[in-house]
Amino acid sequence: MSFKHQHKGNINNKFITGIVLNTAFIIIELVYGVLANSLALVADAIHNAADVLSLFLSWFSFLLARKKAPEKFTYGYKNLTIFATFINAILLFLSVGAMIWESFERLGNHETVNSGIVILVAFGGVIINGLSAFLFFDERRSDINIEGAFLHLLSDILVSVGVIVAGFFIWWRSWYWIDSVMGLLAAIVIMISSWKLFKESLNLILGAIPAAIDLEKLKIMILQSKGLVTFHDLHIWPISTTETALSVHLVVLPESFNEEVTTKLEESIKNNFPIHHVTMQLEKRDNNECPTDCALHQG
Repeated sequence: MSFKHQHKGNINNKFITGIVLNTAFIIIELVYGVLANSLALVADAIHNAADVLSLFLSWFSFLLARKKAPEKFTYGYKNLTIFATFINAILLFLSVGAMIWESFERLGNHETVNSGIVILVAFGGVIINGLSAFLFFDERRSDINIEGAFLHLLSDILVSVGVIVAGFFIWWRSWYWIDSVMGLLAAIVIMISSWKLFKESLNLILGAIPAAIDLEKLKIMILQSKGLVTFHDLHIWPISTTETALSVHLVVLPESFNEEVTTKLEESIKNNFPIHHVTMQLEKRDNNECPTDCALHQG
């Protein structure tokens, strides 16, 4: 299975489409939220606005990462996608906090609400956000920056579903409290999904090995190289949310001190792991015994 990075050329159009669709819906939701006297719709519109900001942030970092940077930035602006992901996770947490606060605020609110308008507009939100989320469905597993945008849209769907359920019970049973309960349930679901994004983006900022890379399997693959005695100074770090670099020193037997060793190993690494930049340095060893414990030199 090849992990060579291939960003689809139409991802830029997907971001633009998602931003335009959701911005248009925010305007509609605000207008009808006021007309229906629905605090739920107004709050959802504000939540959607934060998510459009998140989409724009992801899109901007994606565009900037592709631009040529000054020479002092040898990796360009690619690591901006990591910071954008981290900010997206923080925005998700803030949205969850606002939802929880708003839910408790609404517990004692029994004002008359036009439940019919609430249900119809919220259903439109499910469709708009569902279409937007679908745009990023394929890429979400290969880029956590896009996964952040996807989770924001998914959170919008959950909130809209909660508003629909609340609107139905308000119409049927006049259960105004159900609005707050659905808001709290949606907040819990979003919090759980956001925690993984936050943890992974923080790890990438700190230069940790991306979660998609199995370090032990990688070490075994390196050790299986023909003529290899041991290795040391193995380093793996993220360049962006989609690109990873590796450097390692290989200690080989004299007869294996040639480019064929590094060429074959580099090809194997790139084909079996999501690693895109590989740098290897060969060191010659006269025998196949380590002067000290080999395990101490592996990484």
